[in-house]
Amino acid sequence: MIITALCLTTTHAGRLGNFDPRNRQPDLEDILSKSNLEKVDSLGFVFYPTKSTDIYAMYENLAESQHTPLFVSADLILHTFHVMFAHMVETMEAEELLIRLEDLTAIMCRKAEEDYKTLRGKARDAARIEYLYFAVGAKLLDLQSVNYPEGRDAEILKTELAKIEEHSGMQECSFLPGVIEDYTQYQPRGHYTKAEHYERYFKAMMWFGRIPLHVPAEGESLDGFRAALLISINLKQVEHAGRLWNLVYVPTSFFFGSSEDLSPDQLYLAAKRFLGETPSVKLLKKDDELRELAAYLREKIKPRILSEYTEVLPEEEPGYVPLSFRFFPQRFVLDSYVFSELVGDRVGAYTGNREPRPFTCGMTELGEMRVFPRGLDLLAVMNNDEAFSILASDGDAEYEAYDEQLSALKRSYASTPEEMLRASVYSSWFKFARAYSVSNPPEKVHEQAWERKKLLTTLGSWAQLKHDAVLYGKQSYTAYMANGDYHEEPEPAELAYLEDAPLLYRKIAECALSIAAFSHTDWCRNSWQDFAKTLDEFERLTGKQRRQGLSEDEYLWLRYAVEDLSVMAAGISLTPVTEDDKRMAQISDVHTDPNTAQVLEEASGNPARLLVLVDFSGRLYVAQGAAFTYYEFKQPLSDRLTDEKWWEMLEKGEEPEMPAWSARLWGVSSPSVEE
Repeated sequence: MIITALCLTTTHAGRLGNFDPRNRQPDLEDILSKSNLEKVDSLGFVFYPTKSTDIYAMYENLAESQHTPLFVSADLILHTFHVMFAHMVETMEAEELLIRLEDLTAIMCRKAEEDYKTLRGKARDAARIEYLYFAVGAKLLDLQSVNYPEGRDAEILKTELAKIEEHSGMQECSFLPGVIEDYTQYQPRGHYTKAEHYERYFKAMMWFGRIPLHVPAEGESLDGFRAALLISINLKQVEHAGRLWNLVYVPTSFFFGSSEDLSPDQLYLAAKRFLGETPSVKLLKKDDELRELAAYLREKIKPRILSEYTEVLPEEEPGYVPLSFRFFPQRFVLDSYVFSELVGDRVGAYTGNREPRPFTCGMTELGEMRVFPRGLDLLAVMNNDEAFSILASDGDAEYEAYDEQLSALKRSYASTPEEMLRASVYSSWFKFARAYSVSNPPEKVHEQAWERKKLLTTLGSWAQLKHDAVLYGKQSYTAYMANGDYHEEPEPAELAYLEDAPLLYRKIAECALSIAAFSHTDWCRNSWQDFAKTLDEFERLTGKQRRQGLSEDEYLWLRYAVEDLSVMAAGISLTPVTEDDKRMAQISDVHTDPNTAQVLEEASGNPARLLVLVDFSGRLYVAQGAAFTYYEFKQPLSDRLTDEKWWEMLEKGEEPEMPAWSARLWGVSSPSVEE
């Protein structure tokens, strides 16, 4: 796709002065056309789209230039963190978590079968739900070592599996009346399309993470709650079950955080505390005590992210999120919480009159409302003024209660202690974003334009984060609204410029060391420690670069460090890192709106080529590097995109336009330039 830059005025900012980089750097002659040179003169930098899929290969090619210095971008470091993180998670899932999940599901399914055969009355009704619940999980894992339900329940099992395999939209769960599940969520995405065993793991964990057994309000059925209690009791009492559950939940919590929904251990401990005795199967027959326990739980636990289909009527209080039990609940993640708070029903009707309507606007049964968030919402909550100015300019803040909700979220985020952002690797990304937001622009660039470059970097990195967490993080849902002259110059030395983001490098290094401490193998631990050492040196070099400039040895080290980053993930495990693993282009759906039957897709694309005007000790050069590209668009609910579909769109040039707010940063790509 070729992106045409906005027209520039003929009056330049004069950042180049009398310097024409095409004279000193002849390898840039083709790409620096007159209009593109004006862009560098005006902004001090320019982006170009490329067809390259590998940022490391791009840097390898760029480093071969004898005339043009290397610009080592923060984007390269953030992408390297993603590659290492994703490879570690994939290895853990394939070599450890899948096996544990299979063993645990088999144990729980056999116990559920036993309960169904031996219990009577209301306890047997709970056991039936329990048996079907684990039978679906066992089938998704393709377990041959368990017995499956027979007769009418066999048909129910078959029906549920068909809905999952067909990704059949919003439908009622066949054995949980009133529970509307979004079966499109079972389309494997992210790295889970790589192999059959990843697909099995994805579907089973999605099932155990999404299907809710609701904690009932007054007058609602107790059936699902009884089943939740029975599962919790069995997990505690059946040999090996609790240990296996912890061996899955604890490692994933380190990476992706803890849940806000009821987990089996939380329910068991809450019941024991409330009742004053060890919970047993006898409790399932005591409706009054169950009602009291449910009321107690609903009072004490208030989930904040709406992640399932929920209808809201006009007279109801906005912001209601049902309290539910899930066997492996998906995790509370800050971005999904922000999105939940900035769409209907928390934010009200559209108050503007723009045509076309803003990106976030959609029709509901109650009229036009804010049914979609934007990635910029997240950055606005993080007090990024440039992000909010774009939202306001685009009309995405023209809704009832939007300003109030945004202000409340900004206050909440500002008061979030640092240790809370260290609670998981996922939450550490917000420390990275916070640190990068205060990074220094190169001396010669237009500062506001560089802020938009930083937005692209941050959002591109965030899109990769969402891709990595597609299975574990709770996804937010909108509530359904019911009703100069040429002179020969000597060749430059092998120069390099490191993007001035020392705090970012420090925060990533801290996170890398925490992952190293968590690692169970020497080679994995060593890889993260080596990455941390490189980042420590990056932090040191940015300070020296700013104060006095770097030595020739340090320039050389920087150029070699770029090569080293490309192979660091290979040490994580014995599983090879593939070319697809290193791709910068990743996609994930991050929000679902049942009103319009659409999802919000967030994606990083192929790396962009980045040219930046840099002063090396009083001598100007245009340095070159690579950076994130970022896309945000809507997609039909029935067609959540996989990486493979996204790569095909990029290859064919069928991807949507990048955000309009970034258009100013792009130059016109020359077809003669080999990327």
